[in-house]
Amino acid sequence: MQLKHLRTFLAVASTLSFTKAGRKVHLAQSSVTEQIQMLEADLGVALFERSQRKLALTDAGATLVKYAGAMLALAVDARAAVLGSVEVRGRLAVGALETLCAHWLAPILAEFQGRHPALQLDLQVAGTGALRDAMREGSLDLSFSFTQPPPDSGLHSECVGSDELVLLVPAGHALGSLASVGPQDVARERFLVTAQGCVYRSMFDSAFSASGCQVPQVAGEYGSLGAIVHMVRAGFGCALMPRLVVAGQGVGLVALPWEGGAARIGIHMSWRPGQLPFALRQLLDALRLRAVGLHEPVSAIDVQHAAGSEAVSHEETDGVGDVVDVADAANR
Repeated sequence: MQLKHLRTFLAVASTLSFTKAGRKVHLAQSSVTEQIQMLEADLGVALFERSQRKLALTDAGATLVKYAGAMLALAVDARAAVLGSVEVRGRLAVGALETLCAHWLAPILAEFQGRHPALQLDLQVAGTGALRDAMREGSLDLSFSFTQPPPDSGLHSECVGSDELVLLVPAGHALGSLASVGPQDVARERFLVTAQGCVYRSMFDSAFSASGCQVPQVAGEYGSLGAIVHMVRAGFGCALMPRLVVAGQGVGLVALPWEGGAARIGIHMSWRPGQLPFALRQLLDALRLRAVGLHEPVSAIDVQHAAGSEAVSHEETDGVGDVVDVADAANR
């Protein structure tokens, strides 16, 4: 098996398209087809089932996916060892929720790439479900979200940070003068939330159920965190969300620390088990070094805030029974 054939195979396996794979590895479609045919001839098995409009992995192809990435990573490590090089090279594909990308992950990746300029870092913004699918398919090397992957996902997970829940109220609100708030303070408030199944809705529900309190009135469901923030600023209601969401500059809002159950939210990184590329191992180690103060808030924002317009789609769901890791985030 040639390494270039394995790279092309992984590109086809992740896209299920010879055309898209060609763009990914900078080859013509005919060259992609030829390399896959040579790899299949070498192994003596079909790696893909081909039909007029559909391409799918065979059982043999799915098995090879589990090994191909590790083989390529080992080849990179072997070259570095033979040449006596400790330089981090290659490419890493990283994915995260938009909230984490914008206000937590960006400076971490910028610092890491600054130390390793020969490394190419590709960043993908997506919802929790889409990130897990990309991890399983092999198109992402590492992903970050507010939840752990389920036990049957086949992914490893580690908590590398945490954020805190804050109550957003408009400037001048009666609660705005308090140092912190809890479920008992907001029993009569109207809340703006995301749809059921969304990770941010799970945070909202858990904040009250963990304290044994009844969920207050929901004034409306929104598909955008930015829309919720603007509606809170306009005085339509209040909202409960991670502090990172309101890490931008602006006026008209007050963010109050939440003093109740499920007040802390773990930030989890996930990756596929097996032989890890040298660059990924270095990045994992760098993230672990930053995970020392897990009980400290991610950011220190005290008074008025605004937020971007993060859209929340059904892809950003965590499935039935997938529990948001909050109070126990630092126990991993």
